[in-house]
Amino acid sequence: MTPLKTLACTAVMSLPGSVAWAEIDILPVTFICENGVPLQVAYFNAPDGSSAAAMMVDNQLVTLRQTQSGSGIRYESDGGAGTYILRSKGWDASVGFLATGGDAASEQVVLQNCVSR
Repeated sequence: MTPLKTLACTAVMSLPGSVAWAEIDILPVTFICENGVPLQVAYFNAPDGSSAAAMMVDNQLVTLRQTQSGSGIRYESDGGAGTYILRSKGWDASVGFLATGGDAASEQVVLQNCVSR
């Protein structure tokens, strides 16, 4: 299975069960981050307003759900070892990691200055 198909299958699983596959808007985006590091993200938007995303980071597939954001868009993973946080505004993005039990001040930057083409 291609990486994009894997991203799609995994992220769609986190959307509400009542959403039909044919109704989901899928937007694949490739960001180029600091030092030329690529970040592939697939955004999944359902007609009911729910949203999910999936990305490859730290050599692993990470699924995320949209959470409240003051400005732009914020997605968070549900992880036992910690939480990945994808923030984007316009066509810019960054990825952070928050260890389990940590507070926002201990968030580590994983990828920054990411710009889509």
